[in-house]
Amino acid sequence: MARTRRSRVRVSGRFYITLLVLAILIGVVALILPSRGSGTLKGKTMEAVLTPTVAVIREESCIPIEQFDMVDYLVNEGATVNAEMPVATVYKWGYTDEMAQSLVTIQQKIYQKQLSILDGIESTELASVNSQINELRSTIKDCVNNKNDSDLLSLERDMEALLSQRATILRNFVQPDVDLNSLYTEESTKLTQLAEYTSTVSAKMTGVVSFYFDGFEQILAAEKMDMINADVLKMVFDGSGGDAASSGNMLYRLVNPGRWYVAFLTPASEGLRLLAGQSYHVTFDGIHGKTSVGTALAPVPYDGGVVNILQFEEDIGELLSVRTVDAHISATVTGYEVPVDAVKVKDGICTLSTAGGDTVVNVVAAEEDTLIITGDALYEGLRFNK
Repeated sequence: MARTRRSRVRVSGRFYITLLVLAILIGVVALILPSRGSGTLKGKTMEAVLTPTVAVIREESCIPIEQFDMVDYLVNEGATVNAEMPVATVYKWGYTDEMAQSLVTIQQKIYQKQLSILDGIESTELASVNSQINELRSTIKDCVNNKNDSDLLSLERDMEALLSQRATILRNFVQPDVDLNSLYTEESTKLTQLAEYTSTVSAKMTGVVSFYFDGFEQILAAEKMDMINADVLKMVFDGSGGDAASSGNMLYRLVNPGRWYVAFLTPASEGLRLLAGQSYHVTFDGIHGKTSVGTALAPVPYDGGVVNILQFEEDIGELLSVRTVDAHISATVTGYEVPVDAVKVKDGICTLSTAGGDTVVNVVAAEEDTLIITGDALYEGLRFNK
């Protein structure tokens, strides 16, 4: 049988050189062009804008009181008071207007009797006080008739002070007779009777007074900041869960006007939150001409979302008696730019897939298809996967 002879293929050196060049080119392209679905972190600055409904949280003391029939407030809503300054006179159950009227009647009789004893004797001090009383009566009348914009409560307090001053002058100036002494005794009895039914409540410290209550004072308190979560805020925004009954025995709130907070939720599905330590400019609907500056506290993720809190160190102003309000919050933030689909969100926790595994990040700004993220483990040039 004839043997078939195989021919040998000889590979030239040029072939190996060609393969080497192709391999180098493929490697270079792989380095220059990231694989589909991946990228590298690059720093970027973006304007973060949020427009949430916020809950206002104040540093305040709620002043309780036992059951009462009537309150005579001695200061206005929003008034600044110092320690020991009277805020209200409280009338207990059993008090009647007839008690006060009978005292006024006796005091009028005393005044008339004092004038009759004076019988034309002049007193420069008394004349001056009477002149002030007549002028103040005219001012009060104009205020009642809307002819001036004076504060009626303040005017009434001024009148009480002048009448008390006049009574003291007359007691010191007039030599009483038997009838006048009898009237003095009757007045003293009426005052003792009224004292059993009235008490004056004074401020324990410096602050701003507010008589507004909404039932959330015990839930949204600055000293309970660590207990404020997504469920609590949802109750506030829904108007449910407040203990309105507890407000019934509250007399007033004493507020620290120079420190307050706002809290709001961002959905867990978005992951957007405030950047801790960042300053944000905030305007509130209905409050014109003022921009507040707050500092973001560390955001707290929950199953239902992310709790964001801003702390303010400025006058609370018109938010003294406001619980919820729409806000516009903005800041220029710096972080790393990634596509929207590169960040995964679960239960409010945002992660970015990197070579080291899923890395926890914060989404601090968002545009249509771009996010700005921050995180302790992130750095310029870090590779990530979608």
